[in-house]
Amino acid sequence: MTQLTRSADCGNSPKNKAVEDLAIALEGGPWSGGLLDDDTVWALPAGDRVTGAPAIRAAIADKPRAIQVDRVATHGKTGAASGSADGRRFAHFITFTTASAKNVAAIDSFRKNETSYG
Repeated sequence: MTQLTRSADCGNSPKNKAVEDLAIALEGGPWSGGLLDDDTVWALPAGDRVTGAPAIRAAIADKPRAIQVDRVATHGKTGAASGSADGRRFAHFITFTTASAKNVAAIDSFRKNETSYG
């Protein structure tokens, strides 16, 4: 089972929690793809694009031992979450179809293995 460490940024914000849950799912944690539909496009770190909730779920890598979400922020139709999965840094930028965050239009994801600059 994956050990989850959630951010402190989601207390009273359902939209922040939705972004955090989706970031955890994209890193191989418990699936939380309820906001995804057949039109959602996920831009992967390698430059590939995956379209649709079933294809996105199938493209998710193996389950990590630990996922830590450091920061979550949302404003209007956008949200972002960053953290690490088994020491590999990630950032997911999410664009919702509306400001009420009913569905996800697009996800842009980035990953980095190094833990320091230089």
